[in-house]
Amino acid sequence: MKATSAGNSCPEAGSGHPSSCHEFSQVITHTDSGFTLLEIIIALSLVAILVSASIPYLFDSFSNSAGERAAESIVTASQEAREKAIATGKLQSLTLESSAFDRASLPKGWKLQIKGLNDAKFHAPERGATWEFTSAGICEPLVLKLVGDNLSITLPFDALTGQILHGNE
Repeated sequence: MKATSAGNSCPEAGSGHPSSCHEFSQVITHTDSGFTLLEIIIALSLVAILVSASIPYLFDSFSNSAGERAAESIVTASQEAREKAIATGKLQSLTLESSAFDRASLPKGWKLQIKGLNDAKFHAPERGATWEFTSAGICEPLVLKLVGDNLSITLPFDALTGQILHGNE
């Protein structure tokens, strides 16, 4: 009968002879490469915190870009009216309303204000107000302001060219 020691499957173990068999210990290795439920919950919580912190800025960005698009359409409409007045030799006018410019509604939450040459401050356009371009392409010096919830866009127009004035022009 051969003696074997516990945990040793070598037949020569316990005989006192040097053996080519070595004692072994069973090592359990965990080779699963997934995430624990706790790790997933922590990661999702961090993502939720980051998303909730960025949502107000995202909505502001959408609102601001809507105002910028409205400003661009106002500039385009004024340039087209001036060009048409020059081309046809007839007076062209654009309708000014607090919630619309030349019958095109402004984005939700945006209002139009005007400041003429003799006005001390901006105000809502009066009912039936128009901005006229003569057959020479000259218009009344006018500054338009689009006012949103947290942003305003000011558009100062040159009376001779109908173009936006930039900086110290």
